[in-house]
Amino acid sequence: MNESESSYEFVGLLTDHQDILRMFISSLVPGSPDVRDLVQEVNIVLWRKRDDFEMGSNFAAWACTVARNKVRDYRKKKARSGWLVFSDELAEMLEQEALPADPLAADARRSALARCLNNLKPTEREMLEQRYQSRSEDMDAFAQKLGRTRASLRVTLCRLRAALRKCVASQLIREGGGI
Repeated sequence: MNESESSYEFVGLLTDHQDILRMFISSLVPGSPDVRDLVQEVNIVLWRKRDDFEMGSNFAAWACTVARNKVRDYRKKKARSGWLVFSDELAEMLEQEALPADPLAADARRSALARCLNNLKPTEREMLEQRYQSRSEDMDAFAQKLGRTRASLRVTLCRLRAALRKCVASQLIREGGGI
């Protein structure tokens, strides 16, 4: 395979894994407005190290390892500037929970989530979609845009997420894939 074909294939892998990277990084720095920046920084590192990646191996695992290292650097930087950050032990536990172990299982979870989202009322689904599409917007601004208080919006979003988790789990069990 020549260099341009290899680069093209790498770009395809990188593009296909953007959601996984974003979700993984979000799980390691929950609520951080810096998730997008971290994803971009990880993309830059992945591109620079593309020759280190062996085509045909597990791209998600490799990319998440790079992301984990970038998040560790981010946490150290935040801790130096006085931010409260997770302990290394807690961060390790979160990382293990967030790592995509099996791409097929991740696909099954995404399919189950899509079905569960379709079961929501249109207004509920739209609220969730707006919230996740505008993660950079703070909760107060989002609540104001919806004409709700921050507290009521947080409760509603929490209930919707819990309902989706329960629905996804039951879908996966019903399909025999486990949770």
